[in-house]
Amino acid sequence: MADDADAGLPPELVQILDALQADAERSGGAPLSLARLSKRTQLRMSTLLRFLTALEEAGVVAVVSNEDGTGSVQLLLPAS
Repeated sequence: MADDADAGLPPELVQILDALQADAERSGGAPLSLARLSKRTQLRMSTLLRFLTALEEAGVVAVVSNEDGTGSVQLLLPAS
């Protein structure tokens, strides 16, 4: 996903989207745990959640947060 179009995006956002895209290709689009995404991107959970909130508002991802602090995120792929 890294190309000239990414030049104006925050690097953290590009990391998140790259990780989600790679996981979606590997898992067939299954949700990814927030903890695993945090580890793969090496972003603190607070930073990750801030970017995921913006992506969710833009309709790019769906985030599920549980009361126990766990959760998952799923990349919303356009219909083929």
